[in-house]
Amino acid sequence: MNYVHGIALPKDVLSAKVDILLNMLKFDNNTYEHSLNVAKYSERLNKLLCTGIDSSIMYYSGLFHDIGKLKINLDILNKESSLKDEEFDIIKKHSNMGYSIMKKYSMPKELQYSAFYHHERWDGKGYPVKLKGDKIPLVARIISVCGVYDALTSDRPYRKAFTLEEAVSMMKNSNGQFDQEILKIFINNLDSIINR
Repeated sequence: MNYVHGIALPKDVLSAKVDILLNMLKFDNNTYEHSLNVAKYSERLNKLLCTGIDSSIMYYSGLFHDIGKLKINLDILNKESSLKDEEFDIIKKHSNMGYSIMKKYSMPKELQYSAFYHHERWDGKGYPVKLKGDKIPLVARIISVCGVYDALTSDRPYRKAFTLEEAVSMMKNSNGQFDQEILKIFINNLDSIINR
């Protein structure tokens, strides 16, 4: 078993590849911090859900879910005002780009799925392919909940962070976005997930 950053890696994931990808992820501090939080939250939520997904796979799926953003211009990623439609279309491409990077580095399918599907919605209105319900890989459904929570509770170039209470309320009222079972477990265990 290989260990990188204190996490055990399956034999098919080489620690050198993880270090290369981790260094790539540091291109933007906002994305890096978000990815670290999503990795921790996803690993903890995965344990509570008893999914059978290996903890290290879940951690790295969360860590690298936004790796495709390294192909997006930082002026767009860190824009302090609302995005134009064409800019948002560019940002949406990070899912495809992330999948390509994970595939190029021969990462496990869960890492490829997390990069590609984490913006899909339970109601089928997400992107990039509008998957619906349990057609969305479980790893991506977990990351979706954790990623949105972290995005809402973190400062962004275009807005201040929402409070924990505001974020939870927004997530509860986001009709059709999340797998409700995963969201319920996340909210009911929020303190242990975010404060360990």
